[in-house]
Order: sequence, then structure tokens, then C-alpha cells
Amino acid sequence: MDGPATDEITSFLSGIVRIPSINPPGDERAVAEAVAARLRGAGLEVESYESEPRRANVVARLKGSGGGRTLILNGHTDVQPPAHGWTRDPFGAVVENGRMYGRGTIDMKAGIAAMVFTAVELARNSSRLRGDLLITAVADEVGGGHKGTGFLLREGLIQGDMAVVCEPTGDQVYVAHRGTTWVEVEITGKSAHSGRPWLGVNAISKASRIMQAIENDLVPRLQHRTHPMLPPPSINIGGIEGGTKFNLVADQCVLRLDRRSLPGETAETCVSEIREICERVRAADAESWAVSVREVMHVDGAEIDPQASIVRECQRAFSEVTGETAGIGATSGFEDAHFFLSAGIPTAMFGPYRRTPADQARWHTNSGTSEEHVVLADVARAVRVYTRLATNLLS
Repeated sequence: MDGPATDEITSFLSGIVRIPSINPPGDERAVAEAVAARLRGAGLEVESYESEPRRANVVARLKGSGGGRTLILNGHTDVQPPAHGWTRDPFGAVVENGRMYGRGTIDMKAGIAAMVFTAVELARNSSRLRGDLLITAVADEVGGGHKGTGFLLREGLIQGDMAVVCEPTGDQVYVAHRGTTWVEVEITGKSAHSGRPWLGVNAISKASRIMQAIENDLVPRLQHRTHPMLPPPSINIGGIEGGTKFNLVADQCVLRLDRRSLPGETAETCVSEIREICERVRAADAESWAVSVREVMHVDGAEIDPQASIVRECQRAFSEVTGETAGIGATSGFEDAHFFLSAGIPTAMFGPYRRTPADQARWHTNSGTSEEHVVLADVARAVRVYTRLATNLLS
């Protein structure tokens, strides 16, 4: 099973990396069109669905002869915005020494390419398949997935017996991910001229007290909540916005918080803990001001038994292709696996197109720089692994 040539995969991957499908604002149409065209050209049945204008999702089916199961391979086409510090064009798909550099190469357009060419390879030999292979290239994962995988499942547009979310996991199969709740805290004070600041109430100052209370009180409490494979819950202050002018007391300030959660923690719990901190800070203040807390977006944490069949089949395929053993792991980020698991579809997270967990940590740490890259030979290897996985499950 040689699979498609690395040059063929590289050409496709470079084409979609050069499309800046940044979320926000979110516009995955051009990548979706490239994926749909390649899969349609291979003979798959292809449909495209927009959950909202510009939020395109591709569903492609390679039909087997009948009587078998349906395997879903899932990946997202949106990417995070490139931060400052790139020394290469983040959407240049620059190739150096067998590595392609660019925003979204590893997270996760390499996974999209591996899924697509798995389908291409199997389409060339589809007579040996009884079950169906479903390719879902979705929007919005980095924004929570509700306009992508969540949309497809809510609307009944996809069904399957098992799924693999093809996020980068290297030589491990991931069986758990944390969730998140995005929270906006809005503080309302009182405007005044900065020449007489005592006549006003500075909302930014009150926000600083809330941030300090979160760091000093809530964060240490969260450290006592544990999971055998995941880090404890955490909070990131992802943004602060307030004030209008140097010489005016700020009467409005908004904090944007990302509260990461363990499987089983609810959005209600995450929001109520933040609200309790805010109200306690406000009640202890002699000045009069208001604070409101609202949930913006929530993703459940999720996990699957490491002994589940889909997990073991991923390990089996990896071993048969590479001769190596795939371990069991988990990710502190959030992924789309929880949508499938909530729908009763056994799901593993498996992307054998990066090297080691240390590599993952390194490119995530430097995710705003030209460090994000993928080894092209690993993408070709991932096609062989996924092809073996699908053949084992659907023959």
C-alpha cells in the first residue's frame, strides 16, 4: 500500500495553506471548494452546507458495496489568526528541508490533506470496501465548532458508527479533551473628567480588582480539581477593552475570559464561579458600580474509554503501517470530538502527522511565529495509516 505520491499531497496542501481561512472573522468557502473539488474528482458523492453565510462545511461519501459500517474522518478548515513575529509569510506554504511552514499547516490543514488523500486512495480500490467512508471538512472549530461539526450533527446531515477527529496527535491516540466556556464580564462605572477623577467611578480600575481576585482566589481553587490524563481547569484573560480617552474616567470596561473545564464540568458552574468572584469584589467596594457576567460560548469536555474499539483500531493501524506502538494521550485544548460522543458515536482523536508531544508543545508555544510547520513525509505516512484504518474497519 504505497498510497499517493508525497508531491501530489504537498501540492494540494500548499494550495489550501495559502488560503487564509482565519477565524475570526470566519470564511472557509475557498478551502471547502478546494476539498470538494478534489473529492468529487475522485468519484465521491459530495455535498456542501453553509451553517451561516461563508461558513462552509463539506460532507463527502465514498460508498462501499453495502452491509458494512460507516467511518467518519473529521477535520476543520479554519485557522487561528497569525500573531506577530512571523519571519516567513504565514500563508506562503514555504517548503524548506522537507517541512512546510505556514499558519494552519499542523492545525490542521495537514490533517485535511491526509483525510482527502485517504479517500482518494480508497476510491481507487473501493471494490474492497463494504462500509462507507464519510469525510467531513468543517468550519468554526477554533471558534467552538457550533457552526461546523455541531451544525452537521444537529441538522442530521451526518451519521456514522464511529469517528476519528484527525487533529495532530503524533504517535498517540487521544481519548480526552478539556472543554471551554467563554465569558464576558462587563463593568459599568461613572464617567468624569480626569481633572476631577473623584467625581467618577473608573470601570477599568474595578476590572483590575476582579482580575486580581480571579488570579488570587479562583485559579488556586481550580488547581484542586484533577483528572487522570488532563491538567486542572484554568482561566485565561484573553482581552480587556475599556475607556474612550486619556482625560476621561472610563465608565465601561469588558473582560473576555476563557475558562477551560474538565469533562463533567458544566457551563453553569464555570459562569457562576466567575459571577460569585465579581459580586464579592463589587460588594466589598465603597463606591457604587455594576457588573454583569454572560456566557458567550461553551464546549463540553469529553473522554472515551481507552479500551474502546475505535481507539484500539487506531493503534492497530498505526502499528501495522509503522511497526511502532501508538500510546494513549489527551489534549488540554478543546476539539470537536465531544459533538460526536454526545451523539453516541464512539470517537478517537488521532493525527499521526507530527512527531512527538514535545514538538506539539514547541509549535503551540511559538504558534504566532514561523515555527508552525509539518514534516511532509509524515503527512504521506498519515494517509497510509488512515487508509489502513479504513480498510480494516470497512472491508
